[in-house]
Amino acid sequence: MDIGKIISTISDLPVVQRAEIASHIFLSLNAPDQAVEQVWMDEVERRAREMDSGDVELVPEDQAMQRLKSITEKQ
Repeated sequence: MDIGKIISTISDLPVVQRAEIASHIFLSLNAPDQAVEQVWMDEVERRAREMDSGDVELVPEDQAMQRLKSITEKQ
């Protein structure tokens, strides 16, 4: 089947089915790099260990956002 026929066939589908196809195509084009995924998993595990051990100070979101706003306003 040529690309024109594929597009025509997809265009005739209900929007929910077109969205599902679009999502599948998008995900296939943006497959995660396994090395990058491993680096992120290592980072998540490191941060979880820091929280569990009490090595880091956890702050409420509103307080963290206020700190960030304060820093960015100084720049």
